[in-house]
Amino acid sequence: MIEAFANDPIAIRQLIAYEALGNVPPFDGYKKMCKRIGDGLIEYIDYEFWYMRFARGEMDMEFDGSRDPTHRTILDLPMEILEPIFETLKPIERLMMHKVSPRLRTCIESMDPKLKRLSFKSGKEHSEINYDFTDVIYRQGKDDSCLVKCTQRKEVSILNSNHFELALHDISVVFNNPKLHLESLYICVDADKMQRLQEILERLDFKIKTNRVEFHTVNSTEETAILPCLQSGTLKNICIHMREYKNTKTDKLEEMKERLNKLNEMKECKELKMLTLHLDLDENFPIEQFLNFRTLSLHTPTWRWCQPAATVKFLEILIQSPVLETFIFDNNSWKLREAIRNNGNPLWKAVDTKESIFMLSIEGSEQVFKLDTTMWR
Repeated sequence: MIEAFANDPIAIRQLIAYEALGNVPPFDGYKKMCKRIGDGLIEYIDYEFWYMRFARGEMDMEFDGSRDPTHRTILDLPMEILEPIFETLKPIERLMMHKVSPRLRTCIESMDPKLKRLSFKSGKEHSEINYDFTDVIYRQGKDDSCLVKCTQRKEVSILNSNHFELALHDISVVFNNPKLHLESLYICVDADKMQRLQEILERLDFKIKTNRVEFHTVNSTEETAILPCLQSGTLKNICIHMREYKNTKTDKLEEMKERLNKLNEMKECKELKMLTLHLDLDENFPIEQFLNFRTLSLHTPTWRWCQPAATVKFLEILIQSPVLETFIFDNNSWKLREAIRNNGNPLWKAVDTKESIFMLSIEGSEQVFKLDTTMWR
């Protein structure tokens, strides 16, 4: 059979015409024909040439193809072929192809980006996006130009462009893919850029799916701008660097209480496996705002100077929580152990295992908290 068709191009064209008149997608028809009569009798590009002619009603089987010297490019390939090609590309390579044409953009946006880690940072003179450990850096150049450099690629200059707006456009392309599901999302932008980022996030038709989010705050509003735009069902870990609080002075205390209370009430925080906060701590920190969290991690750059009295105060409050399961905090472990032992009269009737691990009784319950002070922090 293969020999018969190999010597009869008209017969092959008749098979193609049959598929075209039946509205069979060209790539599907090509695969079927290769399965029936054998591979290699006709290239796909030739199959599609005749298929498109027949689909337009041009049924001349002896047409001289050399009279129609249209050069085919990747833009002319059917979606069924483009998708397997793009599946082999890295996320950053797909983003580049996304800018080539509306047709390629449609194809790429219909695919799972297979992106796990996404980071977006922006300062005064430059922005940076990291796609699964591949960096794209946008630097503001002279004469209102922007210099864009991607890992292992030449730097290009884009005229009349702002580094932040260019980066924001590129990351919005990723956010706009409904199949995006990240393992982690990191955001760190200057305070004057947060409102613009919030506009992009609120314009999405769906919420971003990520297992973990980490971001920095400067003006105390970032969590209300970012968290409502994330899918609460998939979000398990939140890490916030509160850079605006250097200490809990009296004039800031009420503001912090109100802010932490709002954070406590956000539905994105209800089902968390861990809430992590990085900020300066002292004995005035309103730890009582976290009694409704199952897990909590507090970190401070001043941990070496943490007074045991402050840590004991935090523990005194937290062990009364009806839901708390895990509390991780920075402290001076040696001083804390001595404070709990309390000269032979241990706090909370703590049982000292002599291995720097204490069992703390919970009033009205048979359960206990295990306090591990074996780590210096």
